[in-house]
Amino acid sequence: MSEVLRTVRLVLHPVSMRDHPALLTHWTGPLVRRHLFDDRVVTPVQVSEIIEASERDFATEGYGLWALRPARWSTGIDAPVPGDPLVGVAGLSHHEGPLGHGVDVEILYSLEPDHWGHGLAAEASRAVLDYAFGVVGVHRITAEIDMANAVSAEIALQLGMRRWRDGAAGPDGAAYYAADRSRWIGSRRIVDAVP
Repeated sequence: MSEVLRTVRLVLHPVSMRDHPALLTHWTGPLVRRHLFDDRVVTPVQVSEIIEASERDFATEGYGLWALRPARWSTGIDAPVPGDPLVGVAGLSHHEGPLGHGVDVEILYSLEPDHWGHGLAAEASRAVLDYAFGVVGVHRITAEIDMANAVSAEIALQLGMRRWRDGAAGPDGAAYYAADRSRWIGSRRIVDAVP
């Protein structure tokens, strides 16, 4: 099974240590870390730990985090071009569910601010959800979204996720959204994926 995902505008490669400098810069940016890390600055060691956890998840679960870069059709869609900028990150991680109700598979995404507002978060997330439901066979995926992050809540709804619970996580509180495999497969939401 290929862990490289593609959309019309993006190629998604599993994160690795070669992405460390770009991820550190991305995740420590104040606009990105506001909702992703509750405004805490992540350290280089923490970035290494996140990459290592993602690599373990790919090996054991079949999913993890993907680095998003522009698709370059002229060089072959799978070929990362040296120096291509990191557009963002999207992927799946284990997450303690709200109110201690077990472990969920959670979708995460972040984009560099200059890429906001172009539909790339939804495009990348669709590819991740399609892979998780269609290839890996995950049954349910959740999203924990800060109440103040209306844009991410709208993306979750565009993806067909449904709001199912509010909780007291993050500086602004959180809303929880969920999508299940049967609804996803039945909806045929594969609109951006490249065959």
